[in-house]
Amino acid sequence: MRRTLAMALSTAVISLTLTAAASAQTTTGSIGFHLLLGDGSSEEALTLTGGNYTDLIMSNMIAGVMYGHLVQEYTAVPGIQYNKDYLYGSIMAQLLQENIATEDYESSSTLIDPSPDQQAVMDEGQGGPYQINNYAVDMVAGSYAPAGNSLINYIAVQKNIGYTMATAANQYSQATPPSFNNKYYGPMLPAFFHYNDMVALNITGKGQYGWTTPWEPEYDEALANFVNLPNSFLDVILNVAYNQGYYGTLVPQYSTEGATATESTVASVNSYSSVWGNSSTYAQYPYQVHYYLDQMYDNPIPTTSLSTVVTPTNHIIFSVSTLESVFSNVFQTLDYSNGTNAAQFFTTTQAQTAFNSALSQHGVSSSASLDLSNASNRATIFAVIDSAIGNLESAVGMKFNSTTLSQL
Repeated sequence: MRRTLAMALSTAVISLTLTAAASAQTTTGSIGFHLLLGDGSSEEALTLTGGNYTDLIMSNMIAGVMYGHLVQEYTAVPGIQYNKDYLYGSIMAQLLQENIATEDYESSSTLIDPSPDQQAVMDEGQGGPYQINNYAVDMVAGSYAPAGNSLINYIAVQKNIGYTMATAANQYSQATPPSFNNKYYGPMLPAFFHYNDMVALNITGKGQYGWTTPWEPEYDEALANFVNLPNSFLDVILNVAYNQGYYGTLVPQYSTEGATATESTVASVNSYSSVWGNSSTYAQYPYQVHYYLDQMYDNPIPTTSLSTVVTPTNHIIFSVSTLESVFSNVFQTLDYSNGTNAAQFFTTTQAQTAFNSALSQHGVSSSASLDLSNASNRATIFAVIDSAIGNLESAVGMKFNSTTLSQL
């Protein structure tokens, strides 16, 4: 399952571009990516100054909050806790790691991958810029025919996914649908994909199929433990499930740690020292995700060595009015149904009403600007998006984790 297409590394020394503190109303700085922690490899960078990438970051953060919203709706583990910064941000970080050249993105286009030299990620079985190359597989039944745990089973993404229930069994042999490359719809697919991983891991070793799996019973025990463990490392488990696959060594390893984890365990797992210099790309992946996000969030990061630590001074300004527009554009690519009636796309009015209600719920002005790199502002951004998602659910009477076995 490893998605390595995006890696382009050399032996040059890591050199981060960290800008001086800027006005809280101005997007500034840069994010380095495509690196291996502790091996002196080179990196690419997004130049944040000028705001070209801001709407792309917004759409990915909206998808990330949806990811967390789905997790909270999973009734098998009610009240599970996780690190919101890392889990919500993991969709954006996945794009940086797995896409070939995210720096080529142009905000004037709806394409995540605008240039011809990136189109390899749209080839047969690749899964688009996020390289979710098992997107057509039912992750529980293990078949290409959807039996309840394929992406196409999720009502919200079914209408725009680019193939039908009738053609799903052969989709693995087809080119990735163009919708996967849309900056509003594309980020939602890995959000649902990761949530589906969580569900599949939870039920594969028992129930209808009852397969013997190396992550059970520790995985279930970890999820149960995370209900009482603030800022758990759920994101790490799900990122290695995506990147290495279920039957690799890392899902069982982190599940075992999670089963008895304490706050001290969380700190140990999250420490860069646990992977620094490790040549395994599977082991590196969840920490690459953390590293890219720590830059975005202005958290301290090691650079040329574990003891050489720098605190970035980036600013990623979210104009609330622009965030509302992106939120509306995102949800107009998603659909809803009661599971029987034909699916229909959310409308502009529905999305804007849900978002504006969320602003009122959290006392945020529509003319405000919030800095994603500021912890307090970031928490507000996430809370508004989560409430807006909940408002949409209430408006149409459908939970976003709803599934169907029919073509709606």
